[in-house]
Amino acid sequence: MSETQDRHGLEHADLDNYFTVFAGSSEEDVSYAKVFWSSVTLQPPLESRLVSADISQRLKVAGNPQHYVSTGNEPPVLDLRSEENLQAAYLKERAEEKKRYLEMAKHRDEVIALLRRQREERIKKEMISLPYKPNHCSVHRRPPPLKHPEDIQQDIEDVRGLV
Repeated sequence: MSETQDRHGLEHADLDNYFTVFAGSSEEDVSYAKVFWSSVTLQPPLESRLVSADISQRLKVAGNPQHYVSTGNEPPVLDLRSEENLQAAYLKERAEEKKRYLEMAKHRDEVIALLRRQREERIKKEMISLPYKPNHCSVHRRPPPLKHPEDIQQDIEDVRGLV
């Protein structure tokens, strides 16, 4: 009996080292502190628990073993009706898949045609605005404006007359 008392005495002495004692605090403060520290303690991760409600702990029940054993002497009986249904379903699925691919190819061609038209329009607009763009690069020469030589000569004389 004295051995168990000594062991309990050591356990209580060791426990006092691990817990905070609220000496001189009111009972209300002590109860608030206990509630706070109990809410802060973390639960162990799910993997370390022995039993969990959301994890299946048991193996599935085995089926009837005689159901899976077939006799080697009898050839398997083919159900022609189910084979025809499977073949028809397969052909229907292949036809739908082919139709879907053809629609995708048609859509792709339409997109390519639209991009080609937009590119041609953009090039046409750039060619129209090209004579009016400033020449920033000495390598790329700007083509002359699309005027007749007489009109260009007249413009040159008008500019000289202003000076």
